Amino acid sequence: MPTMNGAADTAPLAGGDDHLAVASAAKAAGDVDAMRTALVAAFAAARAAGDDQGMAAAALAMPNGQRFGVFPGQIPGLLHEAYAAAETVSTRCRLAAALARSWVYGGDAARAAEFADEAQRLAAETATPAAMADALDAALLAHWGPDDFGQRMSLAARLDDVAAHLPDTDLRLSAHLWRLTTAWESLDIVAVQRQLRALDVLAEESGPARAAFFAASRRAMHALAADDLMVAEQLIARSADIGAELAEPDVEAVLHELSSMRMRMAGDIAALRDEAGAYEAFGAAEGIASVLAVGATVWLAAGQPDRAALLVSQISAGGIDAIARDVDFLLTVACVVGVAAAVGLDDIAREGAAALEPYAGRGVLNSGAVTFHGVVDEYLYRAARTLGDADAERWRHSAQTAYRRIGAGWWDRGLGAVPARTTTPARTISLRRDDTGRWLVGTDTTFTLADLKGLHYLRYLVQRPGIDVEALALSDAVSGHPGASVNEAHMGAALDSTALIAYRRRLDELDAELDAADVRGDQQRADKLAGERDALLTELRGATGLGGRNRHRGASTERARIAVRKAIAAALTQIDRHDPGTARLLRDCVHTGTSCRYDPNPDHPVTWVTR
Repeated sequence: MPTMNGAADTAPLAGGDDHLAVASAAKAAGDVDAMRTALVAAFAAARAAGDDQGMAAAALAMPNGQRFGVFPGQIPGLLHEAYAAAETVSTRCRLAAALARSWVYGGDAARAAEFADEAQRLAAETATPAAMADALDAALLAHWGPDDFGQRMSLAARLDDVAAHLPDTDLRLSAHLWRLTTAWESLDIVAVQRQLRALDVLAEESGPARAAFFAASRRAMHALAADDLMVAEQLIARSADIGAELAEPDVEAVLHELSSMRMRMAGDIAALRDEAGAYEAFGAAEGIASVLAVGATVWLAAGQPDRAALLVSQISAGGIDAIARDVDFLLTVACVVGVAAAVGLDDIAREGAAALEPYAGRGVLNSGAVTFHGVVDEYLYRAARTLGDADAERWRHSAQTAYRRIGAGWWDRGLGAVPARTTTPARTISLRRDDTGRWLVGTDTTFTLADLKGLHYLRYLVQRPGIDVEALALSDAVSGHPGASVNEAHMGAALDSTALIAYRRRLDELDAELDAADVRGDQQRADKLAGERDALLTELRGATGLGGRNRHRGASTERARIAVRKAIAAALTQIDRHDPGTARLLRDCVHTGTSCRYDPNPDHPVTWVTR
């Protein structure tokens, strides 16, 4: 989750203390852990010396090392100690704002409100615009719940007015991010575009990498919402490059969010499974409901409804009302409702929809406009459709209208409607052999590659869009020996191919669930899963017979699956060296396994030249 930092989080590390110098060096190097350790040491040294200003200097920089939603540990305590010891109004003002931030970052917004209000009162007393901007930023963080939207709009407008005349890059950045967030929440696409442009200009004028990171990452979010995967991929890569230079604790979380959304939109199932496991592990370790909720949607998109259902059941165990009404309330409940509706958890879907209905017409965001998760109306539609509610069509129409207004084509198509959009001209990409036996690959300017078996497999698949091709049949066709699979096919089978595929799929799922149970240390769950896996293997062995011909066919299929996957991966690696865009397109659209398939993206049509 991203921070919405103001000046307090990025305060200069003034003072002659050696620890502060170490913290400054760690910050410059992008080492958040070392910076945090040095700041705590600097605080302890200042306390021992009776240096109130030194304590304040160290404490003010501490929230910059917090990750959003992660338990804050000793940081709020140290900030409060410095706050109580501070003698000047300006220092107490900044420390009160920092305390508010620290509690919000730590997942306890209720404790933040008192300090945010105090910061505004003290800022008015100091009558300095920078102090007021800092206090307003803290107040926005403290009032980020779903029911504070009107107040948040007013505070964001005030912050924008104050920061507009300040030279401080971080305060202006904070103002633009808040206006961008409220614009997305209200689905005001013109205001979104205005604030994106403001972030671009700020990054160009100011120079600091931090502004450039926020500008690039929020542009990536917009590209994903606008269904432009190619531009989004470029911006995600740029955000990653810039983020590597920053001591910004939430860079990794922002990149995970953007990447997982791109994977969902591209249908990259294998990558989604890895990503879902990462969400589940982090959300469980830190006890963050919103991370688990997003993880559930990723598991669902990865074709693992059982795991998605388990997470949703855990999140809602105490009822929807028990979910904190904070910054991520809409995100958490929307994800819960979407998954519950998809997997048949009707009671959860019904309760969640009732909690969402007052917020119809709002956009669902991950924190500070990091990723767009649709509109509330879509989740109300999905719940209503599952529950047989007569309002389902009304909610679908309102969601569709919102998506078409803001240009969210992928979300529109997810409603089952034909999107109203202009036709994108087809790109022409070569994937063919020349007279010398080398391959011509690429778009406008083709390049040549040596003859690789994986290129033959890719060409065979793109010539048959939307058709499942068994790996064994694909291998036989490319090798020129199509009879091999036919000879094996006539051998009698105790299980038909559909059943075998289902068995193998369940084995894959059990392996993944066993890994997750081991990570959690859930031995009871692991034993149960291991028992089911052993029983399934026993049944599979019995059906195919010891030494029987079906087993021979299974071995051939497995060898073909591995060989085809490796050959295609090797070919894509070679293509990526010359044309990353074509390689990415193929990775997104070509799926390998027991069956292989090329699924073209209708929004990015391609004309393949294969002869």
